[in-house]
Amino acid sequence: MAGEKRALLLNEVLSEPVAKAVELPVARIDLWSRRWRGEAADGTPVAVSLEKAARNGDCLRGGERVFRICQRPEDVLVIPMPAESSLAAKIGWYLGNRHLPIEVREEEILLELFPTLTDSLDRIGIAYQIRHEVLNCRPHSEHTH
Repeated sequence: MAGEKRALLLNEVLSEPVAKAVELPVARIDLWSRRWRGEAADGTPVAVSLEKAARNGDCLRGGERVFRICQRPEDVLVIPMPAESSLAAKIGWYLGNRHLPIEVREEEILLELFPTLTDSLDRIGIAYQIRHEVLNCRPHSEHTH
C-alpha cells in the first residue's frame, strides 16, 4: 500500500543494554512468542524474529538501530506472601494445581488476572489485591514436571 512503512526486521538480541536504544512497547503475551510485530516509540514499525523469545529490557538490533523492549503494564493479581506456613502451603497447592504462570517476589506473588481466579480465591479465603504493573513470568509450557 502506498505510504505504508516497511517493518524493520529485528533478529538479534544484544548481550549488553544500550543506553540510547529506542523503546519498543510490547504486551507480555507477545513476548512469549519468537515472532511478532510492533511499533517502536518513535513510530518505526518492527517485525521481530528471534531464535528464542525475548524478555522485558532486552535490546534488539535491526541493521544499525537498537530497540529496548519495554513490557506494557497490565492488571495483575497480587497475593501477599503469608507469614503462616499453613496458608503458604495452601496458596502453593492451589496455584500449582491451576498451572498458572506466576512471578514470586520477596513479599508477594503476582499472576495474571482472571475473573474466575478471583472468584476462587474469595471462596477459599486467600487475600489478594489488583494492581496495574509489569508481570515478569514465563508461560507454563516452558517448564517440565
